[in-house]
Amino acid sequence: MTALWFLLGTIGGHHMSYRAPITRLWLEPDVEKLKKLHSEGATLMRASAAMKRPMGSVKKRARELGLHFAGVREVRREINARERTTQ
Repeated sequence: MTALWFLLGTIGGHHMSYRAPITRLWLEPDVEKLKKLHSEGATLMRASAAMKRPMGSVKKRARELGLHFAGVREVRREINARERTTQ
C-alpha cells in the first residue's frame, strides 16, 4: 500500500506530496566544459564541483563520452607513488 502513496496522496492519514526528481539537461557548453576539465586532468570531485552537478551525473556523462575521471583514491595513489620516487 505504501508503494502507491503518490497515487493516493496519503500514508497513515498524513498528506504526502509527490516531488519529481530535479534534473538538468546536458547542453553542448556543459559537455565542452566537461571535456576541458578532463583534458586538464581534473578529478571527478573537482569536475563535479566546477560543473555544480552531482558526482554520479558527471561520472555517467563522462562514461557516455568515453572519458575517465580519476577518483580521489586513484589520485592519492599517484601522488604517493611520485613522492616515494623523489625521496
